[in-house]
Amino acid sequence: MNTDINTLKSELLEFLDLIPFDAIAQQVAASTGKPAGEISSLLDTYANESLVSLDLVIERLDSAERILEVGAGLCLLSLFLKQQGYPIIALEPALGGYGIFDQTKDAIREHFSTLQLEVLTVPAQELTREKYGSFDLIFSNNVMEHIPDWQSAIHAMASVLSENGKMVHSCPNYTIPYEPHYGIPVFRHFRALSQRLFLPETSDTDIWNSLNFITCFNVRKFCKERKLCYGFEKGLLYKAFKRVDDDPVFKERHKGLIVYVAQIMMKTPFKQLVRNIPASLSTPMIFEISCLPEQKD
Repeated sequence: MNTDINTLKSELLEFLDLIPFDAIAQQVAASTGKPAGEISSLLDTYANESLVSLDLVIERLDSAERILEVGAGLCLLSLFLKQQGYPIIALEPALGGYGIFDQTKDAIREHFSTLQLEVLTVPAQELTREKYGSFDLIFSNNVMEHIPDWQSAIHAMASVLSENGKMVHSCPNYTIPYEPHYGIPVFRHFRALSQRLFLPETSDTDIWNSLNFITCFNVRKFCKERKLCYGFEKGLLYKAFKRVDDDPVFKERHKGLIVYVAQIMMKTPFKQLVRNIPASLSTPMIFEISCLPEQKD
C-alpha cells in the first residue's frame, strides 16, 4: 500500500465530514442527560486530534504490517485507517462506566460496525507478546501523560515490538512549566500548590488528577537504563505555536497568555529562535523508541 500523504489527509477530512456528529451528540445527550453541546465539544476535540495523530504516523504506515494505536479515544483515526485497509488494532482501556465518553465511543463504533475494528480494552502495561502478538508500529497522541506507571507501559510496549518495530509517542514535556489541557502554568514538583494557584475552582479535576508530569529527561533516562534506542523530534515548540495560529479548535483550548506569546513569536524574528530550541526545552515532545538487537527476543 502506497500512502500519498496529502491524499490520505484529505480522505480523513472527508471521513470525518460524513460522520453524523450532531445526531450522535443528540443520541448521547438523551441517554446521559448531559447537554448536547458538551458532547459536540468532545467530538470536535477528538476529531481534531485524529488529524494530529495522523500527522504523527503518516510516513510510517506503509512499512507496518501490524499497527497498534494506544489510547485510541473515540477510535476515529483507527476506524479511518481500518477503512483504508491498514492492519490496525486500537487500544482503549475500559473505564467500567456509562459516562459521556463511553457512550460516545460506543455510538461511534456502532456507526462503523461493519469495519469490525478490533479494540483491546486492557491497559498498555498489560501487553504481552504471548497474548497479543507483535506490532511493527505502536503510537499514541496525548496519552503517555495520563498513564500512572508510564515506565511499565513503555516496557510492555517494547516487549511487543517486532524485530524492526518502532513506537512513537507525542505528549507534553513538563520540563516546561505549562499544562496544555487547562492552559495554565504548572510546577510539576508542587502539584497541590500549582492546583491552588492556577487551576480554576470550576475546572473538572479528573484530567488533572490523571497527570504524571512526564518529562523529556525522564524518558531519556528510562530508555538509557533499559538499553532502548530513542530519539526526540526537534522544532515542536515552533509547530505548537504555529498551530495556535492555524487551528481555531486548538487555539480555543489554549486561551490566555500562551496564545498571546505564540502570536507574538510567530509575527517576529523570534520565531527563528523558537525553531532551534532543543527537544528537552520544548513542549510537546515526540519521541521514537525501538529495541536494540539483543532485546528483540
